[in-house]
Amino acid sequence: MGGNNADDGSVREEYDWSVTRPSIAVIDAVAHAEDVEITDVSSALDTTLYDQVDPDALDTLVSASDHVSISFSVDDYDVQIEGDEVVVSDE
Repeated sequence: MGGNNADDGSVREEYDWSVTRPSIAVIDAVAHAEDVEITDVSSALDTTLYDQVDPDALDTLVSASDHVSISFSVDDYDVQIEGDEVVVSDE
């Protein structure tokens, strides 16, 4: 985890799903995009991940396959999970 900002302003993070739950990884990447602590994401966005997607279902789906590809929105961000990478970009 490290908050790699791409040239296009998106945040790209790689995770080990055996160590980090995908739902936590999404919150972490959004925190980097918002430039806030992970504990402040829901306040910064005035929403929670649970309001956007079922975190338990996300964890199960991503952890069950090495070749997963998922896209969804969290507030004003597009979130993409490809394999072990989470990309967060402005909509």
